[in-house]
Amino acid sequence: MQNPFATLEDWLRRIEANQNELLQRLNAPAAAGPEVGGIELACEVLRLSKARCYTLVSQRQIPHMKRGGRLTFSRTELLDYLKAGSRRGE
Repeated sequence: MQNPFATLEDWLRRIEANQNELLQRLNAPAAAGPEVGGIELACEVLRLSKARCYTLVSQRQIPHMKRGGRLTFSRTELLDYLKAGSRRGE
């Protein structure tokens, strides 16, 4: 018959290993995709069509940069734009 204390020790080691793995996953940066991207990134973050995103850019309503003739968007700036338009937090 196996020693019950040895069995408990084994279980505790497994629990500790699982706990450490979970902590590492929680502390790891989220893989949310690229921080900077093109119109596809803006469409994904804002959940709008390309045509609507281009319209908002031409009206200068969404944050964007234009480098070398290409539109560039920052995920963080787009998320901040969405949060600023939220009425719940006011």
